[in-house]
Amino acid sequence: MSGNSLGITTGIVILILDRILKKLSATYLSSNDIEVGNGLLRLTYVRNPGAAFGFLPSQRGLIIFVSILALIFVIRLFRNIGYKSSFFLIGFWILVAGILGNLLDRIFLGYVIDYIQVLNSPIFNVSDVAILIGMAVILFFS
Repeated sequence: MSGNSLGITTGIVILILDRILKKLSATYLSSNDIEVGNGLLRLTYVRNPGAAFGFLPSQRGLIIFVSILALIFVIRLFRNIGYKSSFFLIGFWILVAGILGNLLDRIFLGYVIDYIQVLNSPIFNVSDVAILIGMAVILFFS
């Protein structure tokens, strides 16, 4: 499987996993949290109307606009730079999946569903992790 095919497949899997976990958290965690490892991991349901860490909570339109700009920027960057390795392609598609996962929430729900907390960290989701991992892989393999 080529790097691009693997990247697209990975991105699709991440996007589907994020959608499923968000739906499950809304269904099963909205009334009960689940703690694992004596507080090491907590699964919870939070509606985040803002950007990362709840920043700009009343700016849905602005956040959607910035998310779309980020997606366009990432795609143009990919087209201009091309790719240097299969890892770069995989990182690109992971990043795109993460951006799309949260963008879909903002457009259709008006907020992002977050459901994972490690220790006392801010609550996040699979799309957030995908954005961070995708950016790290792209930066490392550029």
